[in-house]
Amino acid sequence: MQTWKKKLVVSQLALACTLAIASQANAATYDMFGYHDDVQTQYDWINTNTDTDYLTYSGYVYNTTSDNSNYLDATFNNDTVNGVISTRYLNDDYTTDTNTLNVTNSTIHGMITSAPVGSENFTFPGYNDADYTTHNWVDGDVFTLNVDRSIIDDDFEAFYFTDNYLDSDGVTTNTDYDQLNTAGLGVAVTLGVESNVNVTNNSHVAGIALVQTDGSYANDTYVNGDHQWDNNVNVENSTVTSGSLSWNEGDNSNSHFGNSAEPSDYSGTASSHGFSDDTALAFIDDATSDYRMVNTATFTNSELLGDVYVQSTFNNNFDPTKHLVDGTTDTWTHGGWAADDQNVDRLTLTLNNSKWVGAAYNNYQQVASENFIDVAANSLDPYASYSYDSWGRTDNANIFQSGIFDVVLNNGSEWDTTKDSLIDSLAINSGSQVNVADGSMLTSDSIILKDGSALNISEDGAVSTDNLTIDSYSTVTLSDEVSAAAGTDNTALYTNHITVTNGGMLDVQTSNTGASSLFETDTLNLTSADVVHRNDDVNSGVFNIHSNDYVLNADLVNNRTNDKTQANYGYGTIAMNSDGHLTINGNGNLNTNNDEVDGTDNVYAGSGDNVVAATGNYKVRIDDATGAGAIADYKGKQIIYVDDVNTDATFSAANKADLGAYTYQAQQEGNTVVLRQMELTDYANMALSIPSANTNIWNLQQDTLSDRLTTARHGFADNGGAWVSYFGGSFEGDNGTINYDQDVNGIMVGIDTKVDGNNAKWIVGAAAAFAKGDMSDRTGQVDQDSQSAYLYSSSRFANDVFIDGNLNYSRFDNDLTANMSNGAYVDGNTTADAWGFGLKLGYDWKLNESGYATPYASINGLFQSGDSYRLSNDANIGGQDYDSLRYEAGIDTGYTFNYGNQALTPYFKLAYVYDDSDNDSDVNGDNIDNGVKGSAVRVGLGSQFSFTKNFSANTGVTYVGGGDVDQDWAANAGVKYTW
Repeated sequence: MQTWKKKLVVSQLALACTLAIASQANAATYDMFGYHDDVQTQYDWINTNTDTDYLTYSGYVYNTTSDNSNYLDATFNNDTVNGVISTRYLNDDYTTDTNTLNVTNSTIHGMITSAPVGSENFTFPGYNDADYTTHNWVDGDVFTLNVDRSIIDDDFEAFYFTDNYLDSDGVTTNTDYDQLNTAGLGVAVTLGVESNVNVTNNSHVAGIALVQTDGSYANDTYVNGDHQWDNNVNVENSTVTSGSLSWNEGDNSNSHFGNSAEPSDYSGTASSHGFSDDTALAFIDDATSDYRMVNTATFTNSELLGDVYVQSTFNNNFDPTKHLVDGTTDTWTHGGWAADDQNVDRLTLTLNNSKWVGAAYNNYQQVASENFIDVAANSLDPYASYSYDSWGRTDNANIFQSGIFDVVLNNGSEWDTTKDSLIDSLAINSGSQVNVADGSMLTSDSIILKDGSALNISEDGAVSTDNLTIDSYSTVTLSDEVSAAAGTDNTALYTNHITVTNGGMLDVQTSNTGASSLFETDTLNLTSADVVHRNDDVNSGVFNIHSNDYVLNADLVNNRTNDKTQANYGYGTIAMNSDGHLTINGNGNLNTNNDEVDGTDNVYAGSGDNVVAATGNYKVRIDDATGAGAIADYKGKQIIYVDDVNTDATFSAANKADLGAYTYQAQQEGNTVVLRQMELTDYANMALSIPSANTNIWNLQQDTLSDRLTTARHGFADNGGAWVSYFGGSFEGDNGTINYDQDVNGIMVGIDTKVDGNNAKWIVGAAAAFAKGDMSDRTGQVDQDSQSAYLYSSSRFANDVFIDGNLNYSRFDNDLTANMSNGAYVDGNTTADAWGFGLKLGYDWKLNESGYATPYASINGLFQSGDSYRLSNDANIGGQDYDSLRYEAGIDTGYTFNYGNQALTPYFKLAYVYDDSDNDSDVNGDNIDNGVKGSAVRVGLGSQFSFTKNFSANTGVTYVGGGDVDQDWAANAGVKYTW
């Protein structure tokens, strides 16, 4: 404040405070500052006692009724205030008067303070005629400020006025630059009393500062530590921004197109921490007080835009350096209160479904552990280097701290850090997230994430903590742009101990060179929660290195076993891509002898952990999937190396990954883990199975045509004609490499005629076939379309020997789809052209006029050719040349029942079949066997019914089984009309 404050006279200020004020029962505008101009003399800022010009202030509020026009009461409703409201005399007797100020549906263009506007003490009638400063501090007499649907903008930075006066010549003149600067009084709400501040219903407050002042008053009635200075801030559905301690309107550097900066503007560039223009919440204790300050700030469905600053000193009766107990010569004490916590200030900041942008800083005093007398540690020093064991090694960071600052985020809250933050604990719960921005550093003794929460470290951001716990499906992410040199010790994440459990994940996304320096820790405890293990249902912690070649200079530990019969069965999960690699070096601590430690040695002891580089049980998960890459790129590739031959850690596969043509999974080999080749991927299996599936369609067509020619030799005379037949079937293919199921449906139409030759009777004709196939295995799926054209003939000699033959051309169109192991969708298509033939030689032995037995032998051949193609996942499938021969020998038997103009001929078929299809195909440059062959048995039966001499229908079913491809069933049903 300016020196004018010290020169205001009682009569003038009292006059100003008792000016008639319009009733607050109705909406009104209040200007809290005024200027009385005598028009004769120039205002004298120094000699205000003799100057008849004076400034007036009318902003004090009192416990009075709303109809008392002489004073402002404690309620503002639908009002506008320009200036500063002071609660200095609202409750000056500390006894019966209500100690509450209500601001509803109003705008305060300025601030609310509990301090006097001026530096003198004033006494006013009607308030026990008591001097404010004579009162003791009364613990529990808490001032309440209710801000409802209102704005307090902290933007009244000065009272500007013009002074008229007579110059030396008696001419009236004026000054137009006089101003009373009020910006330095504090932020929008600045209170030096125990306070409950409630900001609700879309209100906006530009800063809240709560200052402990009880050390300025007597406390003769308090003799123990049961008392404390309490402040509570509750913000619901509202916004608290930074305020301003400087005069923005006079700062040309912050102006923009004629507008000056606002108090709520956040620069985020302050290099030092303290009560500054970026402060949204400040809690400042009283170094002269014997009592602690306990603060809570809770934001619900709200925004906090600015820094939170805590300034803490030890209580006045606490000696951080120690002193002798009265009357003793060798008994030392720190003094203070017997209960340690009563000597410690606190702030707990809780966000519920709220957002915060800003920094958090705890400015405290401390006692180092080697100086403890009668206190116990309550915090840690992140830069501890003062406590040593007998060998000169730093052994702890314990301190007794004057103030504790805890931050809790709940219910999807978000904290975007700025600058550097220093707090004691950070709890990130229930889907909340903390984003550590570029150029900012977050330091906290402990950080705990639970219930799907996230801590995201951006490029040039850094986090430093002693213990980091990532629990219940939460994630700590080092983004892809993170730089190793951003944080403490040139690491983006610097923590002594990391525990990842219950589905949590430490996610190292960066692809920067030297990824091993991005975080530093002593132990990485990658484990799972204690649960009942049914069906291997373990919620483990995950360490995900993606494609990094990561060197872990820390011990990898857990206390889990791979024995499912044990209570501690479980595991941690190491996740990576197939091109990643993890080297586990351990933390470098050597096993120590028993006489070198004090018996407290364990996996977290800094002096020697007695743990090899890795111990416990782990699953290894391969997260990526790709169609590219040859077998040599993956098979046997090392993905984990434990640089300790004494490791007793066990590693096993968490999944199978699609890599190139095959799936691979992790397999432990000593102190290494490699990729083990497993079965074909779904997409490669489908691609390699397509030629075999094409052949199956063609074989059904060959059987359908064969049935047409067989029926021509039995029943009524067949002189050729037109015919149509449905055909379909189901197949299972498995040659030990490829595997598929296939369903086929199609139709074949033909026309033929009978020709009498010199030595034989001929049927010659042409046919066309159209079919659709559906092939699948696991996620693989192929939709098939085929079109075929046939020329065929059958010759029957006088001795009942016959020869059937055909030549054909087919075109196969195949659309392939599949899902990869990572859920990615794959598709592709291929087209093949094929030429085929069929020959059948048999003897139609007439048992009598109605019965027959027909032994036969046949050979069918299909020769496919197709170009190479690429699937959408970059799998290269080589040329589709594929040759197939089927040899068959068997017998047909049947009997014709003649009913005059109608006839029924049932038949039965039994045959030996041998498929010779010795083929291979190329996938990503590797030859893979996709041929199907082997011996099989054909069993079939059917019938032909002639409705008339010229019109008949036939049906048949067949089973072929025993080779690499089983035909579970095949059926045909058709009709023919003979000439």
